[in-house]
Amino acid sequence: METNLTVNNPVKSFVKMNSQCAQVFEELNIDFCCGGETSLFSACEEKGLEPEQVYQRLMKLPSGEATSEIDVSGLAPAELIEHIESTHHIYLKQALPRLVGLMDKVHQVHSSRHPELIRLKTVLRKLREDLELHLLKEEQVLFPLLRKLDSNSLDLKMRVVQGPIRVMRNEHDEAGELLKEIRELTNSYVPPKDGCQSFQLLYKELRQLEEDTHLHIYKENNLLFPTLQSAVSV
Repeated sequence: METNLTVNNPVKSFVKMNSQCAQVFEELNIDFCCGGETSLFSACEEKGLEPEQVYQRLMKLPSGEATSEIDVSGLAPAELIEHIESTHHIYLKQALPRLVGLMDKVHQVHSSRHPELIRLKTVLRKLREDLELHLLKEEQVLFPLLRKLDSNSLDLKMRVVQGPIRVMRNEHDEAGELLKEIRELTNSYVPPKDGCQSFQLLYKELRQLEEDTHLHIYKENNLLFPTLQSAVSV
């Protein structure tokens, strides 16, 4: 991957340059969505990683899209909104009810031997409630507003857009904190040795939930919102 980026650039810049960097950051538990403004150097130091080694690993990633994740960095705002709704929103609407049902099953059978499941069940239900309400706000309030923006009344547009975007960013931060707690409660999604197939499936799908939600938040916080805010502040 050819780039002018250095270890002092924000983490989000690497994902914007090559979306495959997101997979490396997920593996290393480096926050590239809510914490995307943090430099690669600082993010690595925080995790006890050698910044130069991580940087070189990122530089060795092939350019282009070798994964199913498409490059959305060049999409217009309306196209990016459509992409977010047709991928991440649909995924969450399908995955969250399924995960809560699976969580209930695992909790019922295993919580006596694994008391961490009691808290995990509570946190997952909270995350589901928050995310489902968040999707509703985006689909019924923010996204229709963004689609209707025109070139007139720039001052009005700035006032109208900034409030909802600020709310969405705050809710992204809250979801990020819940995901961090889920990762801690699951020992980074490593099931116990006595975990049955349902237990293992739960942890696997929780990891997928984290990865998809991180990408979802990254695309809104670091691509969609900055583009729109710069457009209405011209």
